[in-house]
Amino acid sequence: MSSAFSVRSLRLQTRLIIIAGLVLILVGAAIGAASWISVRTSLMSDLDAQLENMTRHARADGGPNQGPGGAGDQTPVDDALRYLFQPGVGDGALVVVDSGEQGEGLIAEAGQARPQILSDRAVSMLLKEGTESEPGGHRSVDVPGIGSYRVVAFDDSGTTTVYGVPQNNVDSALERTAWTTALVVLIGVLTTAGVMAIIIRRQLRDLRDVARTAGEVADLELSAGKPELALRVPSELAVPGTEVGDVGAAVNRMLDHVGDALDERYRATEQMRRFVADASHELRTPIATIRGWADLTRSYRDDLPTEVTTSLSKIDAGAMRMSSLVDDLLLLARLEAGRQPTKEDTVDVSSLLLELVEDAHVVNPDHSIVLDLPPEALEARGAADQVRQAVSIVLTNACVHTPEGTRVHVEAQAAHKPISGQMPAEIVVIRISDDGPGIPEEIRDRVFDRFVRGDASRTRQKGVQGGSSGLGLAIAAGLVELMHGSITMSTSESGTVFELRLRAA
Repeated sequence: MSSAFSVRSLRLQTRLIIIAGLVLILVGAAIGAASWISVRTSLMSDLDAQLENMTRHARADGGPNQGPGGAGDQTPVDDALRYLFQPGVGDGALVVVDSGEQGEGLIAEAGQARPQILSDRAVSMLLKEGTESEPGGHRSVDVPGIGSYRVVAFDDSGTTTVYGVPQNNVDSALERTAWTTALVVLIGVLTTAGVMAIIIRRQLRDLRDVARTAGEVADLELSAGKPELALRVPSELAVPGTEVGDVGAAVNRMLDHVGDALDERYRATEQMRRFVADASHELRTPIATIRGWADLTRSYRDDLPTEVTTSLSKIDAGAMRMSSLVDDLLLLARLEAGRQPTKEDTVDVSSLLLELVEDAHVVNPDHSIVLDLPPEALEARGAADQVRQAVSIVLTNACVHTPEGTRVHVEAQAAHKPISGQMPAEIVVIRISDDGPGIPEEIRDRVFDRFVRGDASRTRQKGVQGGSSGLGLAIAAGLVELMHGSITMSTSESGTVFELRLRAA
């Protein structure tokens, strides 16, 4: 899924409030629109009634003859316009007449004894817009310089007459109604949304408690040691029948199954660990016996046939290999069981690396091994033998599992380890890198597991004399962790880097 914003990325509480708010807005908008339409219909009905009343009186026969031209020279235009000269005509009422020659129009204005003449532009607009509707049909027209009008047009024997009453008051009332309705709807939506937010938050409190329990379980360290999975969703939140109760009950059942599986895994792991430790311990005696008897034959081997001498040498080398493997298994079993003793001491890392690199030069003359140390001495907290063994395992791996001519770089330096909320801790970093082909991708995530070997063909070729057991890095990791340090690995086709971090003394 893309990183773009999605409604699904919001919390359930937020989504419910948004949905409720949208529904309230739609309902409020519908109510507001219905109210506005109802008010408009009522006001326009009253306005149309006023316009009908005006047209009825204006078109009634027998009105007083008070046209603008006097009593003796009446024309069809004068007959149509004379209504505005009658007393009691509403302010703003207008009449426009077009007999085919040129339209004329008058408008009644408050404070004026006689109607006022409309401009040609207004007359043209009224004649054009007013006659677009059916004869006798009402229509709203925006008259230039005057405002909005409700008009009706009639066609009598070639003479077009348009009557109009002002609509500005209705428009103003509708605008006020629209703003008032919008404000009331907005206040109602905000108030209701706030109340619903409180209600939704309270209703989701139980679900948050279930989620909190699941989060606490997720934070437990269950990968090593005896698992303790006693956390459960409270019983009152795990009663089936409600959504929260169903989720809580399902979580508790899942935790029960996970707890049983972890207990079973722990029992199987402990049983395997005890078996390895017991078997390794029991094998030490017969292996020591084999090596002892093989040693007794050393002084007689010159007198024995070549085949017998070779066989005894193979037995001796195999016994030594088996003895080393048994010792590694016992050490690994003690490390995993937490029974390997260690002592807090000051380890001279600089001297230790000098010694290990010198030994590596002798054992691996086909590799270019470089040591890089700072001028000041580096000291770490831990056991010297355990630091030596861990570094030796990593350095040996870098030489054994890379081709001839590979450059191995060993360096150490003091550094700071950032700790959240605390002062940085002083550490000693030992970095062992090579420019070899790197660790195969299929085992990169398992290099610190037991019996993981990256070069099976090399192991088979060297046989009992130099084959890898796949326990070295697992032992190195266990020893470093025993001293409260850490070990990491990064690798690619251009080489591999191991970093051992130990506490500074």
